[in-house]
Parts: sequence; C-alpha cells; structure tokens
Amino acid sequence: MKRRRRHGINKMRKLRVLLVEDSEDDALLLERHLRRSGYQPAVTRVETRETMLTALQAQSWDIILSDHSLPHFGSMEALNLLQQAGIDIPFIMVSGTVGEDRAVEIMRAGAHDYIMKGNLSRLVPAVERELREANIRWQRQAVENEHARLSSILEATPDLVAIMDLTGRIHYMNRAGCQWLGFTEKNHYMGASLLDHYPSWTAALMQNTAIPTALRVGVWEGEAVMLNGKGAEIPISQVLLSHRNASHQVEFLSTIVRDISERKHYEQELQYRVTHDTLTHLPNRVLLRDRLTQVLAHAKRNQRLAAVLFLNVDNFKQINDALGHLAGDKCLRALARHLASCIRASDTLGRYGSDEFLVILSDLYSPSDVEAIIKKIRAATSHPLALNNSDVFVTLSIGVSLYPQAGDDEETLLKTSHIAMHNAKRHGPGQSRYYLPEMNSRGDELLALETDLRRALEREEFVLHYQPQLEVTTGQITAVEALIRWQHPHRGLVPPRDFIPLLEQTGLIEEVGEWVLETACKQAKSWHSEGYPIRIAVNCSARQFQQHFLDSVRRILQKYALHPSYLELEVTESVVMQDMQSTTYILQRLKEMGVTLAIDDFGTGYSSLAYLKRFPVHSLKIDHSFVRDITNNEEDAAIAETILLLGNSLKLEVVAEGVETGTQMRFFQDRHCHRIQGYWIGRPMPANDLFSLMAGKNNSQAR
Repeated sequence: MKRRRRHGINKMRKLRVLLVEDSEDDALLLERHLRRSGYQPAVTRVETRETMLTALQAQSWDIILSDHSLPHFGSMEALNLLQQAGIDIPFIMVSGTVGEDRAVEIMRAGAHDYIMKGNLSRLVPAVERELREANIRWQRQAVENEHARLSSILEATPDLVAIMDLTGRIHYMNRAGCQWLGFTEKNHYMGASLLDHYPSWTAALMQNTAIPTALRVGVWEGEAVMLNGKGAEIPISQVLLSHRNASHQVEFLSTIVRDISERKHYEQELQYRVTHDTLTHLPNRVLLRDRLTQVLAHAKRNQRLAAVLFLNVDNFKQINDALGHLAGDKCLRALARHLASCIRASDTLGRYGSDEFLVILSDLYSPSDVEAIIKKIRAATSHPLALNNSDVFVTLSIGVSLYPQAGDDEETLLKTSHIAMHNAKRHGPGQSRYYLPEMNSRGDELLALETDLRRALEREEFVLHYQPQLEVTTGQITAVEALIRWQHPHRGLVPPRDFIPLLEQTGLIEEVGEWVLETACKQAKSWHSEGYPIRIAVNCSARQFQQHFLDSVRRILQKYALHPSYLELEVTESVVMQDMQSTTYILQRLKEMGVTLAIDDFGTGYSSLAYLKRFPVHSLKIDHSFVRDITNNEEDAAIAETILLLGNSLKLEVVAEGVETGTQMRFFQDRHCHRIQGYWIGRPMPANDLFSLMAGKNNSQAR
C-alpha cells in the first residue's frame, strides 16, 4: 500500500499555482481538490496588488486562480496587473457568487474561465484545458518571435537574401536585395527572375551549374557577377541552398549574395603592390621574371630572338648625395617615363633595383632590333632633367643579353645582362655592351648579312631543297616540302634562321616568296612530266598572305599548267589568326581554285577548333617539337595523339614532321598518321637527289 502511494506521488503532476484569495479555508479546499485529481500543487496565496506583483517577479507560474472580490483586491485588478506586465498565464476566476453580467465582463477583460466554488468538479478539466491552450499559445508565440527575429536580421543585413522557386522566380527578397536590384516597392520583385539580374555568362553559370548543383547536393557556393539596378556589374560571393520537404522533394531555393567589390579591389591593389614598384609604378622583380618566362617560351615556340637589357643609372649616388633622396626619386620617375616611350607594346620595362631598370625585348628578328631600341633610349635620355631647380644630365650603362646566344633561361639571361652592364661601366658612363665580345661581332655580322641579302635574289643565290613526305598506307613519296636555302658566295650555305627573319624585316619576303612559289611549281610540273605526280608544299609568311597573293598563285599555276590540287600552301596558326576577315576571303578563293591548305606547326599557337571549322583546312602538320621526345615524353605523345584524333574526326590529313627514328615512325604508323616527314625518310635535298630517291622508292614498291 505504501509502495503504491509512493509510486502515485512520484507520478503526480507538479503545478505552480498563484492563488488570489483572502480565505485560507477556501485556499486549502482548492489545493485538496487539485491534489485529489493527480496534481502536486505548489500554492502561493496573495491578497493585495503588492503581494501579487512580488510573486510574479519572484518566479514563473503555471496558472492563476482568483476569487472575484477581496476587501482591497479582486480578479479585475489582478487581470489589469497581468496585462500591464505583459504576462500570459492561464487565469481562472473561482468565486462564490457573481452575477452573469459581471462574469461576462471579467471574461472579456481577459479571464480564460470562471468556476463557482460550489461546483469545483469543473476545476480540474478547466485547469487542464487552459494549460493545453496556454502551451499552444506559447509555442505559437515562440515561433512568431523566432520569425520576427529572423525577419529583423534578414531585413537588417546588407547582403541580398532571397527565396525562389526552382526556376529562379523570386518569392521573397529582403530590403537590401530590393535596393541592390532597384525594386522601389517591396513586393515589386514578386514573379521576377533572379537570373535576369546577371550578365549573360554568369546567368549561364547559375542556370547550368549553380542551380543543378544545389538541387543535386543541397548547396552551391562560388563567386560571380551580378547587375545592380543601374546595370553596373558587381562582383559577388553567393551561396545557393535547396530546401526539401518531408518527402525529400525540393520545394524551394534560397540564396545569400554578398557584395565583394571592396575585397576584389583590395585583392587587385594587393596584387599590384606585389608585382609593381611603388615609386615608378613599373613592374618589379617578381613581375619581370614572370614576363621574361613568357617571352622565352614564345621565342622557343616561334624560333625568334629575345633580349634582356640591364640598365644602371650612372653616378646615381652623387645625385642623391648632392640633391637629396626626393630629387633622386624624381629622377627615377622621370627616367621611367622616358624609357617607357622607347619600347614597343610587346616589350616590358621594369625597375629591377634601386637605380636599375630592366627592359625585356620580345619577338626580335635580328640583333639590329636591339640596337634600334638602344638608340631610342640614348635619344630619350640625352636631354637634362630638372631636379631642384638644377639641370642634371643622366646617363645609363646598358648590358645586353641575347636569347638564345647568351642563355636560354631567365636566370642565365639576367645574370649575363648584369655582367654585361658592369663591363659597359668599365668603359665609361653611357656605354652599352653585349654579354660576350663575339655577340657584338655577331650583331655586326648580321647587319652585313642584311646588305648581302638585298642582292641575293638578283644574283640567283637562292636555291630550293625538297624534303620528302611518305604516305604511310602506301609507303610511297606522295608530297614534298619546298625549303629555301641561301648559297652565299663567301659564307657558304647560310642557315634559314639567319636570313628568313631578315627577309621578313626588310620586306623582301614578298618578292623572295613569289620566287619560291614559282620555282616550286615549275619543279613539280617537271616531276609530273617524268611520271611522278606528287604534291608540293610551300610555306607562306604573314606578309605574303595578302589579296594580291591570289593573283600570283593563279598566274603561276596557269603558267606551268599545274593542277591546283598538287599545290599545298602551308601557313602557321598565327598567320591564319592575324586578320580573320581577310584570311577567310583569301582561303575561300584558294579553295575555289582547288589549292589545298595545311596548318604548319599545329599545336604551338592558337590551336583553335573554331578556325578549323571555319576555314577550308586540308591538313595539319604536327610540329617537330612534339615529335622529338615522343617515345620518352608522355605529354608530347598525348599531344600528338590528340592532334591525330582531331584530324581524323574532322576528316583532315595529318602530317608528322621531324620523324628521325624507326621508333617514331612506328608510333605514327600505329596511330594511322597520313604522311611522315623527317630525316628517317630523307633530309631536305636538291631536286635531282630527290628524283633518284623517288625512283628508287617506286622501283622498290614495284618489285
């Protein structure tokens, strides 16, 4: 029995009761009634406004039971006190006698129920009902309070916050978002698409990547650009979330967008400070080394010259000592402006040290280009600088390193140009020196070579050599490439790398190029007459590839009655991309003639699929730089295989040039390359030697 009672007591529900009552007997009666109904009431009885206020401040209560009328207090006063304090507690009036009108008045004032003391059977059901309803009210209020807090946070944040459907249509947007996007009224965004407020490329990113990612994994975050109400672009960081229902289906999307303009500006400013000199605003050592790396890579790909000029201000310490450091800074800024006016857009000028500047010259055709820049520098610095009301003449010592003669990497060229600068200083102020004595003599030699080159054509010193191309499937020589050589009367056979750039620079390339085209077509027709109908490939330079070139091709083909399909013109990617409109016109006219087009050195330039589709290209030539180490270098092999796959998919012939070993030959045979060119088949040779080689090949095939 005791165990049951103890067990029953443990299960009794605790109830904190604030009782407004002046009768102790009535208070005990109510407490016993609640206890018999399974409650464990903790009752505090109050009789005045002051004691009730103290009790409310002391703790929280589950329910208030109030007599209607006390000598100095009552239910109406108790209700007023609750309302003034903003407290929501179930309030039940328990009274002996009260008129119906008075009871209705008290209910309207805020009481939740009233019970007659003579009928306490309604007390417990009323208490339980009011406790349940109060709990529902409190939960609802908590939710509303939470929504209000979230709403106030969303409305106060400077970030754009929006809720959208799965297509990007806006259902909610906070105040900051409305201001961003120019919605003057809060509800004007309803039905608008957030995607309409991005530039086209960012809208594509959102539609094709961000939204699908958020739908798939729940969240996408990244950086993009958004348009404000005036159409200006704002760099942003954005988080996009998908929200699912109980069935795990996505119901809506939400996003938070932050303006990161200030951060981007700071990043750009920081990057600028990292890569630029604060005094002259020129590139510093960090950026100069990066630019030099790019220039050397370009020079290697295109077999061009490059140069590094190391400039030092002579007697700069005397300027600082005599006129002060501010005057020295002014001197350096003035020199920076003068030097910048001396270089081309493709060159780079930077401040390398306190009184040192560096000039990187790219895409040079001959050492004489360096001399031209040095002359400009001398002219620009020949006038005095006004420093502290004094005219000061400033001279520069210049050291020059040429690529590839003085080095083929950044460190070597920087080192050798620095050494050359010190050699120049030893010869007095305002001097310039190349890294090695023979480099100066080499420069003089090329200048003399240029003079001889202007007479070479009229003296008939140019000859053509022909390098065979083997068709892989038949094993026969079906095409040759015509290559110009210069037989100098005193220097012997001059390498093409020495005189081809000079032809370009002097403008002689057009006249010499037409001679090459005519001589090659004449030779091809001669071979055809001997029973060897092979195609002949001729290189074309950018300066040749003009509209009058069409007339030359047409005239030469007609002159030697050579069918146009046996002429293949080779151009590099840079030539093709130089003037798209003009190139398109010329290539289309050549196609109409029946002439074919090959892209030479493919993979070393733009390598754009767009022009392969746009232009009537017939074949691609894999550059020898990818063939040289093809059996040892996985990257070169992958590039070659990619070009072969590309050519086959576009129904283009692919020619591998620079094949020198049987292993390289088998590599391209196994991958269905159309033609092979290189020392493995034959070196460039005179026409008679090639005729013997073709005859031997054909006889071998016949046997």
